Amino acid sequence: MIIIVLAVALLTACSPPPAYNGRKAAGVVNGEPFFQEDLNVYGLELRAAVAKHYGAKYNLSGMGASFWDTKYDGTTPRETITALAMDDLVRNIVLIQEARRRGIDAPKTYHDLETERTEWNTPTGEIVYGPKTFAPAEYNSYRISAIRDELKTALLKKELSPKESQLREIFAAIPDEMKRAPHTAFGVVFKWDDADRNGEVIAAVERELRMGLLPEGVFNKLSGSFPDLRTEDFEFNSRYVSKEDAYDQELAQLMADAVPGSVIRGPQGWPALYYVQKKEGGYALAFEEAPLLARNKWINEQFDLFLDKRVRKARVKLYTQVEI
Repeated sequence: MIIIVLAVALLTACSPPPAYNGRKAAGVVNGEPFFQEDLNVYGLELRAAVAKHYGAKYNLSGMGASFWDTKYDGTTPRETITALAMDDLVRNIVLIQEARRRGIDAPKTYHDLETERTEWNTPTGEIVYGPKTFAPAEYNSYRISAIRDELKTALLKKELSPKESQLREIFAAIPDEMKRAPHTAFGVVFKWDDADRNGEVIAAVERELRMGLLPEGVFNKLSGSFPDLRTEDFEFNSRYVSKEDAYDQELAQLMADAVPGSVIRGPQGWPALYYVQKKEGGYALAFEEAPLLARNKWINEQFDLFLDKRVRKARVKLYTQVEI
């Protein structure tokens, strides 16, 4: 933060800020202008996380109007959030600049992201595939994520193209559970409505299954004691696990280790009991069967190193005292 303040004082005295569409920039990254509102987008996204961090670290019971400008170990939360926002802004400007150099579709200047967002949000009467409107942070994330993916692909083909020996080394280091073939489990799920009776129902069903009764026989035997008990066939395919569904995620972990005869209790205390009768796939993959696993891990790691290096070399100049 001290370095930023010194740079501002020097540049304000020695050179005028560049203009963009008649407006004076707050600063430049490798000569490309940015404005205070560009920084504010990141600051607003970081606000809750920074407040939570300070609250936990300094055991704060409340955060009044003075919180952001109170010094904690010599630094205010406002200074912290400004520095973090600057880091994010600079990194994404550099990312976009690297994409432009390789002919990837990207805004002409970073601030044009806001122009693009405005155009996207303007009703046209045409069919729109995806969200119809974006807030600033949402549009930045949407657009920059796509640019990042294209840049990774371009780098993987040329500058960051790996040798097969490197990919094999990476593949060997990937945990075995991440190198499994997709699998499908088939069986019967027992369901009931009263979660308060989970322990009682589960114990009864598991007992009868251990005794060798088939699911139909278990249901016939227990339905009198548990009137809301019912059974359904299920097919669980690991390819279609929802990343947003916590229940689905937990069930997927349990199904990964299941074998025929496994009994899996419903995740998160849900009134359900899965009896696995058959399972296909799930075997350990060889390198030749899943080279993309190693390539994806390679480019993700190498891309971060690539971008870190470019960010360290970036020429960042400030013309005003930026602050969230």
